[in-house]
This record gives sequence, C-alpha cells and structure tokens, in this order.
Amino acid sequence: MNRKHSITDVKTIKPAELYPWVRNNNSPHGKFVVVDVRDADYAGGHIRNSWNHTIVKFHLKNASELHERLYCERVKAVVFHCSLSQSRGPRAALLFLRSLDHIKDKQLKDYFENDVHIYLLIGGFAKWQELYGNDPDVTEDYDPEIWRQTMSI
Repeated sequence: MNRKHSITDVKTIKPAELYPWVRNNNSPHGKFVVVDVRDADYAGGHIRNSWNHTIVKFHLKNASELHERLYCERVKAVVFHCSLSQSRGPRAALLFLRSLDHIKDKQLKDYFENDVHIYLLIGGFAKWQELYGNDPDVTEDYDPEIWRQTMSI
C-alpha cells in the first residue's frame, strides 16, 4: 500500500539528543547513520562517521543504492541534515521517504516502513559545529576558520 509521505512523517532530533548517539556509536533504535546532504559546504567538518550523500543524488536510482546500503548494514535510524536543516535536509528526508513507495521488494519495503526511524537534525551542521565542532569524538575534519568565515557573511 502506497501512501503520500509528508514532512510531518519526519521526526526531529536536537544536537544534544544526537550527541550521545554519535559518541557511543549507538541509538535507542540500534544502529544509526547520519546522512549529510551538503555539497561544497561539506568542507570544514562533518559529524563523525556520517555519510555524505548530496541532495543532487536524491533521485530514484541513487535512492535505491541508499536503500540497499542502509538495509545491508541493518540501520534502524537515519538522521538527515544540511547546513541549517531548513531546505536541503528536510527535502532529502522527504524525498527519501517518498522513494520508499518505489521499492518493489516487499521485505525491503516492510523493513523501511516498520523498522527504520527517519530524523532531521534541528539546526543542521551549523548548530552542531557551534556546540561540538571542537570535539573530535563526534566531529571530524573540523576547520573553525571556515565556519567563522561562513557565519560572518
């Protein structure tokens, strides 16, 4: 049964809630992944172990590759974000949910619809780096100078 997903189907998560997940490499749901949809602005740092899957990759072919990767790794929670989580991040989360309607394999479709939780990181990486940019346990390749320049524009 197909349903029209909306942005209200995406849960939100605050940086302070995500922090222990990243630090402990586990969520209350089990294995999780952070999907960072930034492109050029990915430079300057990212959440530890996040997957960079840019927003331009969100069409059906690449969505199926993402489905397979998440399924093979038995991911139970997916946290999407962009720089501010106001445009690209929410759009990617919604496109991902809507891509589930195109899954033909019943087992795969049931897995995503029943076992996987979809989140959007409130404040995006801008807020994350403000709070945890200098914490190498949860942030990789952080360059504070890039963020000082970006935030002063």
